[in-house]
Amino acid sequence: MYVYRMHRISSGAFDTSGAFLYSGRWHSAGTRVIYAAQHVSLAALEILIHSSRRPVPDMLMTEIEIPDQMSIEQTEWMEMDQSRRFGSEWVQSGRSAVLRVPSKAVNGLEFNFLINPVHADFQRIRQAVSHDFAFDRRLFPEL
Repeated sequence: MYVYRMHRISSGAFDTSGAFLYSGRWHSAGTRVIYAAQHVSLAALEILIHSSRRPVPDMLMTEIEIPDQMSIEQTEWMEMDQSRRFGSEWVQSGRSAVLRVPSKAVNGLEFNFLINPVHADFQRIRQAVSHDFAFDRRLFPEL
């Protein structure tokens, strides 16, 4: 299975420094975790949601290959406090290398994937091809 991660050109696809510094929906600051999306469009939408309506610089969209035989844990929707605790505990427990979570951006109809970079199976997850990605400037009419 392929999932998609949008990231800064200056950062690697598996860079966890942003997650370590800032809390997200499914983790608390101080937790090293990698977020990816089910589709390219969802990865882009998630970035736009967090851009505070400011123009987004050119980025990279990286395909990440999760082996088909790898076990993927999944969970249902949770409110923010509960999801942050759940995700952080999931990373610390080392139960699985990948966690599938519903995306609030699309009312839970598509999924994001959290990847645990300290899990033993993380070494089986591969960064595939990266593509330059520039947001359509029509999204930012003030430019």
